Amino acid sequence: MATLPDQLLKELADKLATIEASDAAMAGPHWGAMHKLLLKAKVDPTAIMRLVASRDVGGLRNTIAVLRGEPPVAPQMEAPKRVEVDAAVMQEALRVFRRRLKFAQLDADSKLGVGPMSGGQRPRIRSMVPPREFPIHVWEALADAGKLRREGQGFYGITDEDSDVHW
Repeated sequence: MATLPDQLLKELADKLATIEASDAAMAGPHWGAMHKLLLKAKVDPTAIMRLVASRDVGGLRNTIAVLRGEPPVAPQMEAPKRVEVDAAVMQEALRVFRRRLKFAQLDADSKLGVGPMSGGQRPRIRSMVPPREFPIHVWEALADAGKLRREGQGFYGITDEDSDVHW
């Protein structure tokens, strides 16, 4: 691997420090800038997309270490942190989730015609990716509380017994 200019290595290290110090919800532009820096550093685009899409700070740290010529650090298995979420935040997040799910269903219902293989039934939207206004730990807390169910691949759905929620 060719050595990188010191200026590019410094920019990568500075941007990594910025990403680590920033709030996860507000770090999007920093990840975009990191994406551009990694492209300049001639890192494999597939690896870049995997790092940026999953917001993998540990993998990013290892990639920058390899670019510096250092050995990669073995990944440390950390226990997932459970963050306490205020009931008012959970209630607001669930309200936003329900509203978005309702609008998605209304949008699906407004389509002209029905597919020939559907038997004349309209499709029902049962789950969706949660809105980004709330961090992922809020959605996980709602799923742990039984208000949402995990559908896999980042999708969540309303539980059937959740039609009458009491906080």
